[in-house]
Amino acid sequence: MFNFNKGHLFLVLGLLVPAILLLVACGPSAPAGTEPAGGSAAVSESVSNGTAQESVVAVNFSGKQLTPETIQVKQDENVTLNLETDRPGSFHIHGYDLEKEAAVGEVTEFQFMANATGRFRITFHGAASPEPAITEMDGMKSETSTAGMDRSSDEHEMSNMSGGGAASGSMDHGPMESAAPVNVDISATVAEGGVHVKIDTEGWRWAPGEVNSANSDGTGHAHIYADGVKLSRVYGPYHYLPSLESGSHELRVSLNDNGHNELTWQGRALEATTTVYVPEATAMSVHDSSALRDTVDSEAFMGLNIVAHEDAPGGYNLQVEPIGFRFAQAVGETGEPGDGYAVFSINGEVFNRLYVPWLQVPAQGAGTHTFTVALINNEGKPYSYNGQPVETSIQVHEGAKTEESERAAADHHDSSSTTQTATDHDTDTGSQGGHHGDGVSGETAETVELEVGYLEVWP
Repeated sequence: MFNFNKGHLFLVLGLLVPAILLLVACGPSAPAGTEPAGGSAAVSESVSNGTAQESVVAVNFSGKQLTPETIQVKQDENVTLNLETDRPGSFHIHGYDLEKEAAVGEVTEFQFMANATGRFRITFHGAASPEPAITEMDGMKSETSTAGMDRSSDEHEMSNMSGGGAASGSMDHGPMESAAPVNVDISATVAEGGVHVKIDTEGWRWAPGEVNSANSDGTGHAHIYADGVKLSRVYGPYHYLPSLESGSHELRVSLNDNGHNELTWQGRALEATTTVYVPEATAMSVHDSSALRDTVDSEAFMGLNIVAHEDAPGGYNLQVEPIGFRFAQAVGETGEPGDGYAVFSINGEVFNRLYVPWLQVPAQGAGTHTFTVALINNEGKPYSYNGQPVETSIQVHEGAKTEESERAAADHHDSSSTTQTATDHDTDTGSQGGHHGDGVSGETAETVELEVGYLEVWP
């Protein structure tokens, strides 16, 4: 018979405590219902902190590949991704709309609560990196640096557009599957020397101010084509084509992300087409000539500011910031006071109308150029305030292209050296508001997006 005494008690406890600790340390760490880490998928390490489960995953991004490619966690876990990368940039988890900057040579903690279940895309946003290019000289191969040329990423377009809808040389961009359901339709009406285009969308947000930047689900701009030839970008649901030749034309519009990739949804291109017949018509410059029409005086203060944002592939993204005025798509109809559209001129020549506050403008060549925007009511009468036309001008200066800048343009980088200065176009800047552009803005470095993996959140 075993005599249990105090000495025996301490002996038993001394043997049991290490065994318990060993079981805890070696117990299962993967969430229930998941397979152990392996291959391209990795299960997180789950640790209880007394309130909520915590998952910690070591993630490495190297050579444009994410390891693990698929990260699996459980719903309602506090997740920490320990990120290591061989290039600077940010990681974006679509659906959760979370983004985290990561630096080379450091472990970056990307922390969030996994409160939604499903499979979510992970993309990497960063500057294009140098890639070696193989060239052959006299039968010998050599490697040369092509800094900024990342052919696997979305390439910026190079356009040489004219306001009259002339053909533009541009690089098409590969399709990109949308992470959100989107629909698009197009209709067109011939009127006043041009074609009014209306683009109807569902699940879509126009983001002209984000062009050439990191992508965001369900946002971007559009590209418009006539008979297969690209005319320009479109930055809103309404657009004006001023100079299509007489005859029948097929118009096509595609929805594009901020990096200019044409989007698809469930494998179907997010695009729409319509056919329009253009009769012999008076030139738009006649219809939009303020000298041929009476003005309408605004009873309330009205003015505007215009800014020419330098566009990375070349040219500008013109932004109009009106005061006491609202862009209203009822052209040709009697509208409310303060409603209407704008007419944009370059060096005194009408270029196009603006039915929304943004317009893409091509590069104008070396020299100083005057951009002018005038506000017009829906009946086509220019607005005035205190007897003065409500219009504003700025000047942009483009430097001569060098061999290096032309080569950069061919590689989809900024191709112009551009500055902007304001000029007092209005007679009375006090009454007109004196609002002018305050300098060219916009990134000149190419930003790329790579789809690198997935986050899976299990219930």
